[in-house]
Amino acid sequence: MKRQYFPLIDLLRGFAALSVVVYHVVNHFNWTSFPIDGPLCWFRIGWMGVDLFFVISGFVIALTTMRTYDRSPNYPQFCKTFLTHRMARIVPLYYLTCFIFIIFIQPAFLFSDNFSHLLGTHLLFIHNWFITDQGAINGVNWSLGAEMQFYVLMMLVAPWLAKAPWWLIAMITITISWCWRAVVFHYATENGAPDVYHEFVYSTQMPGMLDEFGFGILTARFVISEFGGKLMDNRLFSIAFLPIATLGAILVTKSIFWQEADYWQSAPMVICFRTLLAICCLLVILLMCSLGRSETLCRLLRPLTYIGTISYGIYLWHLSVILSLHRLDWLTGQRCIWIVLAASIILAMLSWHFFEKPIYQRFARKPAPDKPVNILQTMS
Repeated sequence: MKRQYFPLIDLLRGFAALSVVVYHVVNHFNWTSFPIDGPLCWFRIGWMGVDLFFVISGFVIALTTMRTYDRSPNYPQFCKTFLTHRMARIVPLYYLTCFIFIIFIQPAFLFSDNFSHLLGTHLLFIHNWFITDQGAINGVNWSLGAEMQFYVLMMLVAPWLAKAPWWLIAMITITISWCWRAVVFHYATENGAPDVYHEFVYSTQMPGMLDEFGFGILTARFVISEFGGKLMDNRLFSIAFLPIATLGAILVTKSIFWQEADYWQSAPMVICFRTLLAICCLLVILLMCSLGRSETLCRLLRPLTYIGTISYGIYLWHLSVILSLHRLDWLTGQRCIWIVLAASIILAMLSWHFFEKPIYQRFARKPAPDKPVNILQTMS
């Protein structure tokens, strides 16, 4: 295996988490005066931070899968190691935040007729398949269902993953995603006006997100390949071509989205846009991998990469903070944005150091001593 230590991926995870937090503050508090142009307008579409998470997840989990499979004596042992690692990282905080959300944010769930069904689907990570359950307990949890289903898929395809042609991975993931989203769009709009909520719920199932996970896998395959390693070592590619290509992709993606801001009413946007977004995220990840080769830059950015280390907690805690503050009718987004950010970060720090990390270290497999394991600290 080639180099697998990419410290600035944490920086991207932190940025993705904070993007979602600010986006939810803007929307929950109806912050109409929030900037609509300039760099800050990104946060008006901060939901795309979840798409960035999915591509990062494809990248990190592909690296982890290939390395774990190579080091395992047999396939059953690989499955055991892989699942133990994933469960130890994802499940404890997910269950804890679900419990806190039910008790303190939506206690009425405890007395509803379908509570057992709601709880069961969330415990099994299949809540995203049910229209009534998808955003019920801590709305951001919908993405965790897709993530866990992706992990199961990766476990199943592990023997094939490292040797499959890159073009075949691209073709399969894009084809499945486009076909899935095309069917969703057809049925959601067959009565005229689109049913936006149904479109969102069903288009964001794991098959519909497979192109984003797939482009993350392709990124992993590229950076550990001999060709990719040589290209990343080429200063012209890393310093000139990659930044220009990344900036160009961002500008093109932004332009297309703003021209088609009625997103859910446009078949090309629903079916194809996330593939373009995934390509953009792929280039951003490659740029971070390239910049991460500078030890000086990594040291300077270490405080920011710490936000990435706790980004999973930020993502899972922030909505409970927002909904708690939203009960104060007089509170505006502009007045509470820093409270939400600070509280979410503090809760994430506490849960990481005193809850997540101890459990992770207790149950996750031990890393090899000769290789850094930054990639294993992932929200994924």
